[in-house]
Amino acid sequence: MNTQHNPLPQDPASLSGLQSQALAPADERIFLRNVFGWMTLGVLFSAGASAWMVSSSVRIATFANNTLLWLGLVVAELVMVIALSAAIQKLPLLIARILFLAYALLTGVTLSVLIAMAGSANVAMAFVGAAGVFGGMAAWGWTTKKSLEGWGPVLFGSLIGLLLANIVYMFTGGAVFNLILGCLGVFIFAGFTAWDMKKIRQLGNELQADSDQADRMAILGALALYLDFVNLFVSLLRIFASSR
Repeated sequence: MNTQHNPLPQDPASLSGLQSQALAPADERIFLRNVFGWMTLGVLFSAGASAWMVSSSVRIATFANNTLLWLGLVVAELVMVIALSAAIQKLPLLIARILFLAYALLTGVTLSVLIAMAGSANVAMAFVGAAGVFGGMAAWGWTTKKSLEGWGPVLFGSLIGLLLANIVYMFTGGAVFNLILGCLGVFIFAGFTAWDMKKIRQLGNELQADSDQADRMAILGALALYLDFVNLFVSLLRIFASSR
C-alpha cells in the first residue's frame, strides 16, 4: 500500500513568492482542471504499467519472486515523493512533471502482482468503487464550508496506525485481518480525499495569478489526490479479494 502522504504544503501562504492576491474564478477553474488533468494522467500511466506487467506471466512471476527488486522500486517511489514534495520550488517544472509520471509508472509496476492475484472482476469493482468514493469525497471537500483543519492530526495518526498494522500483517497474514485493513484504508483515504481537496481549494485562493507557480502547485495537488485514489483502490481490492 502506498502510504506516502501528504505532499501539499500545510500553509499555502508560506510558499516563496506567493502574494495575497487570489486567483480569479476563471483561473481557479483552470488550476483545478490542471490538478485533475495531471492526477488522471498519473492514474492512466499506472494502469498502463500494470496492464503491461499483467499481460506477461513471465514478467509477473519474475517480479513476484524478486523481493529485492520490489523493495528497490518501493524505495525509489518513496525517494521520488520526498524529492517532489520538498524541492517543488527549486526543480524545473519539466523535471517535476517527469518525476510525477515516473512515480505513477513505478506504482503501476509495484501493484501489478496484487492486481494479477485479485482477478479482473475484483479489479473492475475496486476501480469503480474507488472512483465513486473518491468523486463523492472530493466534491464534498471542495464545496463544504466546514473547516477540516482538525482532520489532519487524526488522519495522519490513523495512517501511522494503518502502516504499523500492515507491517504486522506481513508476518501474520489472515483473510479477516486483511479485510479489516481494507475497510480501515477506505475510511482513512476517503477522509484524506476530502481534506486534500480542501487544501487544494485553499491553494487556489492563495496563489497569485502566476502560471509557473500555479503549475507547480497543480503537480503537488495531483500527487496528493493520486495517492488518495490509488490507496482507495488498493483498500477496496483487498476487501473484494478477501471476500472471495
